[in-house]
Amino acid sequence: MAHLESSVHRRAFLRLLAVAAAVPWEEALGALAPYPREVAGVTLPRTPLAAKAYELCRSSAPPFLLNHSLRTYVFGAIQAEHDRRAFEAESAFVAAALHDLGLLPAFASKSGAFEIDSADRAEHLVREQGGSAREARRVWNAIVMHDMRFAVASHQSPEAMLVASGAGADVIGPDEEAVSPARVREVLAAFPRLEFKSRFTALLVEHCERKPDAQRATWLEGFCREHNPNPGPSNLEEAIRKAPFPE
Repeated sequence: MAHLESSVHRRAFLRLLAVAAAVPWEEALGALAPYPREVAGVTLPRTPLAAKAYELCRSSAPPFLLNHSLRTYVFGAIQAEHDRRAFEAESAFVAAALHDLGLLPAFASKSGAFEIDSADRAEHLVREQGGSAREARRVWNAIVMHDMRFAVASHQSPEAMLVASGAGADVIGPDEEAVSPARVREVLAAFPRLEFKSRFTALLVEHCERKPDAQRATWLEGFCREHNPNPGPSNLEEAIRKAPFPE
């Protein structure tokens, strides 16, 4: 009992320190703090697989990217609610939690797009935790497709649309008809942005400089071209010329 009281007092003290330092108390508690069960009317799944995905993101990504991933799920779920689109919560949460891991060097392949790198790691986690091949592929698809043009994403799974709309809402702003100002405030109170604009932009620039040709045919292609003064030439024309046909 004394140990329990000590733990409770420690949590309360850390909350006070966090308020004084103007940082989320979850950051002060570190691994002791799970993510909330509900934010802005959205229930966040607490399955063992969802918890593993959260822990992987929390232990690997900087806090601003972790919070972006969690906001992605909540904003996406609110948009899905508005559109009356059902989705599988566990798969959608895992995809949202891990959709940007490929931007981090630790998860990046030598030349692949970050979406593929993120999806590959998420797929591995699902299978590692005993998930079915179907669920693993659903998570993989949701991550890869979230950055495609809307016409493509809108023809994919509900989970892909959730990650696409949620990430889009957090990066460029939510649909005002779907997400009320009050719900936006609740989301930001739960998961502060932590200088997201500048830090996320810097992360994208670093990724593009490290792998300038990786994002061809994705939403990031133009951005990477802008931040690489010497992009490699397209090899499509050469590939067509060398095809094993006379004409």
